[in-house]
Amino acid sequence: MNTQDMIYRFLHPWWLVALPLPFVWLLIQRRMERKRSPSILFSDLSVLEGIPITFAQRVHYLLPWIRSFALLLGILAMARPQAGNIQFNTSSLGVDIAMVLDVSGSMQAQDFRPNRLEAMKEAAIRFIRNRESDRISVIVFGESAGVLCPPTLDMGAAELFVAAIQDGMIRNHSTAVGEGLALGVSKLKDSSAKSRVAILLTDGENNSGKIPPMQAAEIAKSLNVRVYTIGMGDDGSGGATIMIGGQRVTIPGAPAGTPPAQDTLKEIARITGGQFFHASNERGLNQIYDEINKLEKTEIESTQTADFNERFMLFWYPALFLLALEFLARAFWLRRLP
Repeated sequence: MNTQDMIYRFLHPWWLVALPLPFVWLLIQRRMERKRSPSILFSDLSVLEGIPITFAQRVHYLLPWIRSFALLLGILAMARPQAGNIQFNTSSLGVDIAMVLDVSGSMQAQDFRPNRLEAMKEAAIRFIRNRESDRISVIVFGESAGVLCPPTLDMGAAELFVAAIQDGMIRNHSTAVGEGLALGVSKLKDSSAKSRVAILLTDGENNSGKIPPMQAAEIAKSLNVRVYTIGMGDDGSGGATIMIGGQRVTIPGAPAGTPPAQDTLKEIARITGGQFFHASNERGLNQIYDEINKLEKTEIESTQTADFNERFMLFWYPALFLLALEFLARAFWLRRLP
């Protein structure tokens, strides 16, 4: 983004402290004129009454004013007035982010309010709103994986896609963590961004798909994609409650906090240079996204160039002209008698 501003400045502004001097000099000149004794003495000036003031006399009165104004212009010229543009060039070194979100059936568990799926959507949308200059893609996975939102700079569009996530949009009787991560990483493959990141959120262990999670992690590592993993669910091993046909059903081992799931997510983060997080409630999930937001700051590069033109001649030339005019008037037209 380029912006230009017209700027007026004085390169040597300390000269401006001398601006009162011409007026001081003028006051001194006027006092000296009043005190100066006449060169020719007359015993009676009544004979001169009624003689009109000549043009030369009027001009003679203005000579101190002309010199004072010339000095004023000269001081402004010495302050080096300039006019020009300062151009600001701002470029954003954004982050390409793939949000890989679990939409399997266990995401209907109600240990989050109103359930894990809705809590995930709310936190993901909040995260997107904080990423103004990045490119974001959204991938969802259950038994298989699919691209919900291709890489886009339009954060509003990404928000709408996340808000549209619903249960059953993909067959959800199992969880293809590796396949979801591999698809997310593929959307970052051709990125030219300084930083490429995948954020993998799941509440269960990989039990579906053709690509194992560790293989997907190795692919991410080879493409310099850093993966942040989020395990979602209560640490307890008693299972999670979901609603099926209006009935509450407990799924044993559903929480992502169980040791096998945590080990997998931790290893993915370790291999790719990311971090593992565990969210056991809505507040914790939002805090995790906030932490990732801080870790992946978008850098802004800003440069400025200045192009100024001198304007001192607008004051200097008139000052020289007035001084020359005053000198010529005193030397040839308004000469004083001895």
